[in-house]
This record gives sequence, structure tokens and C-alpha cells, in this order.
Amino acid sequence: MAHREQTIDTAPDVSFALEAKNHRLQTLVGELLATNQELRFKVVELEKQTKNLERGLAETSAAAGALWP
Repeated sequence: MAHREQTIDTAPDVSFALEAKNHRLQTLVGELLATNQELRFKVVELEKQTKNLERGLAETSAAAGALWP
């Protein structure tokens, strides 16, 4: 009987701990999703910059080739 009472007494503590852990995990997942989105935007921006730099390099190389004797 004492064991049953102890189990009943600890059940709310376990439930509270699980809810707290679930909340922390949900918060972490939300932060990870936000970071992932930020990184996707940065990748797109870096890809645009890379294309612009490659285009500029190609144009510069063509102009330098025309000036080269």
C-alpha cells in the first residue's frame, strides 16, 4: 500500500518533468528550424555572389585577353 501511495505522489513530478523536457525539446526544434532557414537564405545569397564574381572574372579575363599581345 505504501508503494502505491508513493507512486501516486511521484506521478505528478514525473509528468511535470516530462512536460518540461517536451517544452525544451520543442524550443530547441524551433531554434533549429529558424537557424536552418537563416542558413538557407545565406546560401542563396552566397550563390548569387559567386555567380556575379564568376561573371566578372570571365569578363575581366576576356578583356585582358584582348589586351594581351
